[in-house]
Amino acid sequence: MLLKNVQPALEYLRKSPVVSDLRQHTYLSTYPYLLKLAQVNNMKIDHLSQLTLMVYGWMPRTLRIDNTYLASTLNAVKAASKTSLNDFDSVPIQNIANCLRSVVGASKLLHFINPKVYPIWDSKIQAFRGFPTRNSNMQRMDNYLAYVRDVHAIVEEKGFNNFYTQFNEAYRERLEQSQIEVYKVGPLRAIELSVFELASRACQR
Repeated sequence: MLLKNVQPALEYLRKSPVVSDLRQHTYLSTYPYLLKLAQVNNMKIDHLSQLTLMVYGWMPRTLRIDNTYLASTLNAVKAASKTSLNDFDSVPIQNIANCLRSVVGASKLLHFINPKVYPIWDSKIQAFRGFPTRNSNMQRMDNYLAYVRDVHAIVEEKGFNNFYTQFNEAYRERLEQSQIEVYKVGPLRAIELSVFELASRACQR
């Protein structure tokens, strides 16, 4: 996946700025609140459980917490909150996926814990990238980590800064037109939203 693959999303954002679907409106408007709630020093198991409940309330899935992995997940989340692109794959995030019984769910939790390193991943994004989306593929952590690397590679591409500026301008217009309080998204979220926009359009054809 390259920058040229996600750039067409700008046109869709500009042509259809208003979000009328209530579920999508809620999804966009509550993102910054969840992001703020996730930024906690010295996280404990009760806060981790509360955060996962909120993240799963933000996505159309039922939360399943395997208590066997809860303590190791807390340690992994703490490590993930401090990691950088240089060593993100050394964090035992498989423990998080085991605890939630979902790599996709883990990606969403990780994004709110550290939005500068971990992008959100789901089957629509994987399909857009041209990979199989059956459950066995979506449950493989190496597939998610490959996506993380792809997204960061796009950020490093020449021309990304210009794309990112244009994206936030178009996104600001979407929020304003939809009467949602304006906020700016980070580079990884901009790419993920662009891919999701394009994947959703492809499904409508």
